Amino acid sequence: MAAISANAFRTVGAVSATRTHVASSARAVSMPARAVATKSSMGFASQTQRRNVAMAVSRGRSSTNTTRGFEVVAQAISEPAATETVPESAADATEAVCYLRGVHMSPYKVRRVLDVIRGKSYEECLIMLEFMPYRACEPVLNALFSAASNAKNNLGMNKAKLYVSEVTADGTGTMKRFHPRAQGRPFPIRKRTCNITLKMKER
Repeated sequence: MAAISANAFRTVGAVSATRTHVASSARAVSMPARAVATKSSMGFASQTQRRNVAMAVSRGRSSTNTTRGFEVVAQAISEPAATETVPESAADATEAVCYLRGVHMSPYKVRRVLDVIRGKSYEECLIMLEFMPYRACEPVLNALFSAASNAKNNLGMNKAKLYVSEVTADGTGTMKRFHPRAQGRPFPIRKRTCNITLKMKER
């Protein structure tokens, strides 16, 4: 019985050694493939894949973001005319008004944009404000959208026929701040604000 058990232990030990050798050889064979995959993921192929993924993400973002430029114009023109009943108080009104109060910007900088869109149609104003390189274009564009919506919903006008009849920027309160300068002196900073009034009529 002792001899049989010793032979059995020897057989089991040989089988386990063989399995260990096969597993280690398989692991050694699989390691270069992983290394190659790691190298390829860090090389030019990975940069191309990352570039493709970034382009796909940007396309998805552009599709979900608000339309810009000519797409905004096409959407404004293709909108159907308002079918709601116009209130009697607004039946005599001939222009839509939007008041934008407390804009944190100098009226001189806002007037530079307002002088460009004054008298232009709604579509032309959208294109100009989308591509002009001024920070004042954002509040003016918001006022334009609001005035056009008021004209359509409250007065029953067609957005494709609207134009900017009157637009002004009036200065309001100035916030006074101070900035430390040389020799402990305070330097005044004046943060100006303005009110924007935009009126639209139908041609």
